[in-house]
Amino acid sequence: MKDVQTPSVGVVIRTKDRPVFVKRAVATVMAQDHPNLHVVLVNDGGDIALLRAAISPDGHVPVPQDRFTLLDLNPGQGRSAAFNRGVEALRTDFVTCLDDDDTWDPAFMSALLGFFLETAPSVPDLGGVGARVTAVKEEIIGSGPETEIKVIGEDNLPPAFHRGEFFLNPLAYACYRQDIYPVQWMMRRDAVLQIGGFPENFDVMEDRAFMNRFLARWRVAILDQPLAFHHRRVQRAEDRTRNVLLNTLDNPSYNWRYFADLAKPAVDLEADSAQAGIIRSIVSDLLSEVNYETSAIWQKVDGEMRTLRAQLAEDKASILHQFESAFQYAQPVPPVAEEPVVPRPSTTGAVFDLWQVFSQDDHAQHLAPGTPFGQRLELSINAPQYGLLLHVSPQAHKFVLQVADTVDWTALELRLDNLVPVGAALHCHIRITATEDYLFETALQHRTTTDTGGTRHDTTACAVHLCDTATGGTISRHIPADWLHSVDQPKLSIIFPRRCQNFRFICTDLVVAQV
Repeated sequence: MKDVQTPSVGVVIRTKDRPVFVKRAVATVMAQDHPNLHVVLVNDGGDIALLRAAISPDGHVPVPQDRFTLLDLNPGQGRSAAFNRGVEALRTDFVTCLDDDDTWDPAFMSALLGFFLETAPSVPDLGGVGARVTAVKEEIIGSGPETEIKVIGEDNLPPAFHRGEFFLNPLAYACYRQDIYPVQWMMRRDAVLQIGGFPENFDVMEDRAFMNRFLARWRVAILDQPLAFHHRRVQRAEDRTRNVLLNTLDNPSYNWRYFADLAKPAVDLEADSAQAGIIRSIVSDLLSEVNYETSAIWQKVDGEMRTLRAQLAEDKASILHQFESAFQYAQPVPPVAEEPVVPRPSTTGAVFDLWQVFSQDDHAQHLAPGTPFGQRLELSINAPQYGLLLHVSPQAHKFVLQVADTVDWTALELRLDNLVPVGAALHCHIRITATEDYLFETALQHRTTTDTGGTRHDTTACAVHLCDTATGGTISRHIPADWLHSVDQPKLSIIFPRRCQNFRFICTDLVVAQV
């Protein structure tokens, strides 16, 4: 039974052929510690059988039937209409919009309700409240029933999401100086209906058009707690179709620039508050122009600073070369220290040897993130990437991997599964060289299934190493048997330095032996 003593909250989840996300979205609603809620799951023209199987694989929807409505729109009516039909189907005091790929903290509803009830007595025109948001990076692995979600970590948000005002500022929001995602807010349902919901002629950016209209009539207060999670997919730049797994604004097939401008407040001379509407529209356009001009100036300054830094580096190298040339005969040349010889482990018990895998002629190829090569190797990177190159020379014992930009995460991963019998441990010996000193990491990695049914890749036993231009670097990692045989998809990750341009990883030895 519903708790009639507390306000009721409606949740509209709109979806279309994305079963991999829906199960997680329903789970995050059911994890809320506020009991008086109702979920409307709107299927906007998708495969209804596929959706039913996703939310009730055992024939039972994980939401009590008196708190759940499955609304099947066939044919589909579009993103905006799907939300509006969901709001109309609710009878709750408040309404939220949870996109099928986003999630909440369990305290999201209760915290926002308490915040609204505390604020409303002194703010008669309070129409809703919102929480802070955390951006989560993830990638999709596999396809069909085997599709999995791999959470990589947090992503950066624009400064517009970090404004400190108590209320959402209508002018700042209209000019993209302050922003909020639908996953962050909870609105009075009657206020949403008065505004007319999402504009149904919008194909994208419908939430911005709605919020601009909403803020012209109601206030929205922001609770300074990160209770919402906006999920973003990586490795999507090459897609040119409306792939259902992509974030909407990351999909180039949407004409989002058109709808973004259309969403801004317009001059309405017939409105009751014509003067206020005109002033607000003029100020909005003025601040937009200032924003554009400021962005252009900063881009110009940033470009000039990059050019200046490059020129200074080039001048420094030239001066140093001239100085060394002038004094190369005036001063004795110090003897070059011999590189210490690190004995290579015996390959008698080796279960993986780089120079047995690449044992023939020189080999070169392009690489793709997530695509195995060299039997057990794989390159993991959390952003679209071109120019991933590999060259291997068995005779010179040199394995060279070149990455144009290492961004926030790039790693060379070595699969460790099914190498040795249960109970046996492993020892990894890696030898590298470099033309420039750098620090890097190694870590043990495995796959974990989350409480919501998704998957993530966890790292443990991280270690920091130095690759010195004079001596190179030697990594010796012991892989304990109890960890190796108790986890799913064990790997050794060699994690490259972050945000490096044209980074080259040069390996001269890689041996894995049973111990």
